Formats: sequence, structure tokens, C-alpha cells
Amino acid sequence: MILGIGTDLIEVDRIRRALENPRFRQRVYTPGEQRYCIERGAQGNESFAARFAGKEAVLKALGTGLRGGTLQEIEILPDELGCPQVRLSGQLDRTAAAKGVRRIWISLSHTARYATAQCVMEGDG
Repeated sequence: MILGIGTDLIEVDRIRRALENPRFRQRVYTPGEQRYCIERGAQGNESFAARFAGKEAVLKALGTGLRGGTLQEIEILPDELGCPQVRLSGQLDRTAAAKGVRRIWISLSHTARYATAQCVMEGDG
């Protein structure tokens, strides 16, 4: 059963500018996400932007916004085949569990100018 859907679109340049402030990077991205995006080299800003859009899409699918949680409680990293996977922790994980969420599907995409994400939450409801 689908419990929620969310989508987001962001300008890569907006995230590039925000990343000039180290506190933004520390507040939004987990250490693993930071390593992954930095390792992407020339496409690092696009990867950061796609993950930001992904976090926003997850919050929209959850239907609660960021109430009581932080953006670092949403981690989006690729599996061994490169497919992005969402891992929730803290308050956001507890909220998802209370809503009956059993699986989170996410798709990320970007161009040089824009990044987008779509999220579907599946579960018992």
C-alpha cells in the first residue's frame, strides 16, 4: 500500500552557493553523503543538490515536514549497483515506523542546472 509520495526540484547553483558555508554542509548532509558527493569530482555539486531534493521529497512523502527531526536523519547513498537508498534515523525513523512505512523508494536525477527527486513510501498503513 502506498502511504505517501513526494517530489522536489532544485537549482544546482543554489546548492553550490549554500555549500560555500561549511555549516550548511554539516547541518544537511551525513558524513557518508559528504564523502560520496566529494568523490563525484566535477559532478559533486549536482550530487549534493540531488540529495537535497531527495531529502525534501522524503519529508513530503512522510507528510510531516521536519517536525522534531533533522535533515541528517535522512541519508541517501547508493547500493552496490548504484541505486539510491534511503536510511532514516532518529525521530524521522520513529515517525515513519509509527505510520507503518516498510519501504522507501527514491529516484534522483540531475542536469548541470537542476536536480530532482521522487519518493514513494510503501507499507501497512
